[in-house]
Amino acid sequence: MDATPVALLLSAFFLLLLLKLLPVLRGERRIKMVVLEELCNGCGNCVVACPVNALRGGVGGGKGESGEGMVMRIGEGVAVEVDMNRCERVRNPDAEKPCRACIDACPMDAINFTCQP
Repeated sequence: MDATPVALLLSAFFLLLLLKLLPVLRGERRIKMVVLEELCNGCGNCVVACPVNALRGGVGGGKGESGEGMVMRIGEGVAVEVDMNRCERVRNPDAEKPCRACIDACPMDAINFTCQP
């Protein structure tokens, strides 16, 4: 039996859709850091306060290097993600008290987290 191009295209579409929906069907959530760029003043307090960054060292007052192991850094005057998979809040989303170090350190209230299915 030969598959028509339309059938192949539909099969590929449904496979991609299933891969996209699989985490939602399993009840998984994706936590994303949101930086309100219009509020962020680039002070670097969040970078320094992050426990993962602190263990790594070399954060340079928040404006230092952004090598492997960093969760966030200051780039072009605002906080940016480097590797959110290392973030304590992302790694332990169901913790009784999720990490708020970067949120609490921000004097401008420019950082928040959202849950996305």
